Amino acid sequence: MSAMLQDETAVDRPKKAARTPGRQPVPDAGARNWVIWFWRAVIVAAFLTAWEYLPEIPGVNGPLPFLDPFFISSPSRIVQQLYYLATGSQGSISIWRPLAQTVLTALAGSVAAMVLGAVCGLLVSSSVTMSRITQPFLTFVNAIPRVAMVPIIVMLVSTPVLANAITALTVVFFVAFYNALEGSLSVAREVVQNAYLLGASRSAIIWKVRWPSALAWTLMQLPNAIAFGLTGVVTTEVFTGGTGLGYLLLVGINNNNATMLFSIVVVTAIVGVCLVLGSAALRRKLLPWWESSEGA
Repeated sequence: MSAMLQDETAVDRPKKAARTPGRQPVPDAGARNWVIWFWRAVIVAAFLTAWEYLPEIPGVNGPLPFLDPFFISSPSRIVQQLYYLATGSQGSISIWRPLAQTVLTALAGSVAAMVLGAVCGLLVSSSVTMSRITQPFLTFVNAIPRVAMVPIIVMLVSTPVLANAITALTVVFFVAFYNALEGSLSVAREVVQNAYLLGASRSAIIWKVRWPSALAWTLMQLPNAIAFGLTGVVTTEVFTGGTGLGYLLLVGINNNNATMLFSIVVVTAIVGVCLVLGSAALRRKLLPWWESSEGA
């Protein structure tokens, strides 16, 4: 009888949810973000502190000559130099005109390359014969290092600004081309066949069916393309000595001024990050349906 009562009690008693061994409660996203940003700040603070004070320790420069402030400067000197560049004081060159020159040239070359690469990728993908004819030539040209092409472009083009824009175009073109090519070819065969059955012409298939996919794939690489274009322009400016951030780098090299060099590197990095974030925001604005499908 007691056994039966125990069984009934066991049945009536609510069971505890089974716990999976080894699984811990997952913290919310806000807590994870706070921890991530905290450790990022710690790493940056530790790096800047070591950079500022480690070279000042007596005896460090001897066994570790690369820690000499003459070669690596210091964060405080770089901040001071950035102030001089921003205000044009203390005999320093004002950075705003060279900065605008570099950014505008990089944007012009990158945008032209994105448009040209997207259209060429679409046209090549729409014809099997054209794809087979151009493939070896495109592979050969794409295999050439872009840095090796800079002196040739500078020699052929007498205008420094035009040489900078052409370099950005050559650097970004193949990024846009191959993404447009893959995007156009990724359209399902059934979609193309259904369009033909509905009476669509060949040109309508290219521009109404394949072009949206090619454009979406191209715009997905917009942040990387802008970054590559900026790198190409600055590199060419060092060769040409044009009025841009590359020219300021050349001034720092000629004067053995490490503080100037690091300051321009910091400015270039900040500009690059802003351009990448801006292009990513533009991509989300132009392709909201793509972003939502990627996040799903």
